[in-house]
Amino acid sequence: MTQILKITSDVKNLDKLTRFIDIVEKFANSRNDLDFQKYLQDKVLQTVRQVSYDYIENNTNQEYFEEYVSRHSIREEANGFVLYNDFAIPAILSTKNTKNQDRDLGIVRNYDDGFSIALAFEYGVGIVGQDNPVQGAWEYNINQYGKGGWYYKALNGEVMKTEGYHGFEIYRHTAERIQENLKGWIEKYGER
Repeated sequence: MTQILKITSDVKNLDKLTRFIDIVEKFANSRNDLDFQKYLQDKVLQTVRQVSYDYIENNTNQEYFEEYVSRHSIREEANGFVLYNDFAIPAILSTKNTKNQDRDLGIVRNYDDGFSIALAFEYGVGIVGQDNPVQGAWEYNINQYGKGGWYYKALNGEVMKTEGYHGFEIYRHTAERIQENLKGWIEKYGER
């Protein structure tokens, strides 16, 4: 189990002690406090959207980026909630280098469930980094495609070239910001 919040107190008078006790009691009962749960979920969604803008905007094409940001979602769980993004696009590629083929229909499928834009933004795609590989991460350009990159058609029909891009690690950066801000969020909620 990960420790999310460490509470310390430097109480100098009885009024501050009483306020601190009220905040701790509210937090202890927060599991059953639907308003607090909604408040926290809203803060988490605001944070992940801001992190997305901070790290991705102007690094990729806008049509997918805006949809990606709008797909950050919360799923309620029995013991809390989960932040996720399931944005994927349909993808049938015309490559002949795959195991998943319907040659009789003239179709070669590389991504039966679609290509996950969410995973691509998180972990990266393509051959970027092969000149400066991350030690122990993954093997670059295993099919020896060269450094030319590849072309694809955007939704508006424009042909675009890419050599890929590194992972933006949106959810890692989001977790760091949540940890930085959680105590302040709880204190603000407790003061309401």
